[in-house]
Amino acid sequence: MRIYYSADSDPMILDSIAGLNEIHTRLTDFLGSDQSVIRLSADVSGSPGPSQELLPALEVVRTDGPVYVSVSSERALTVSGGTENLKIYAAHFRFRTDEEGAHHHPEHVKRSGYIKPGTLSVIIEADTAYIEELRGES
Repeated sequence: MRIYYSADSDPMILDSIAGLNEIHTRLTDFLGSDQSVIRLSADVSGSPGPSQELLPALEVVRTDGPVYVSVSSERALTVSGGTENLKIYAAHFRFRTDEEGAHHHPEHVKRSGYIKPGTLSVIIEADTAYIEELRGES
């Protein structure tokens, strides 16, 4: 997983379909547990271009209420919210095999109390070929 961030644009989480589905599984397991925080490390190697930086982690924090996405003082992309709202958010990490090159917008859900106003809009994108190229697997 790579997390591209610039102060003037929406953050983007990029990974292969398999990688995004693994994140979905890990988040689903976390939300079924009694843990309050999960931190998933991200790849920060190479250039962040065209973004300003690559963030080192995705952190999900179980709280109460609507989902709120921000960048922490440790530069992690932090997603907080109540369990039911986080389950809806986490579902956006699940990609079908025919969704190569597709992206999901987890904040585009019409549900009262789901997203806190002022939250960062996140793009979750599947690009297996690019991720393999970055890893030298192509």
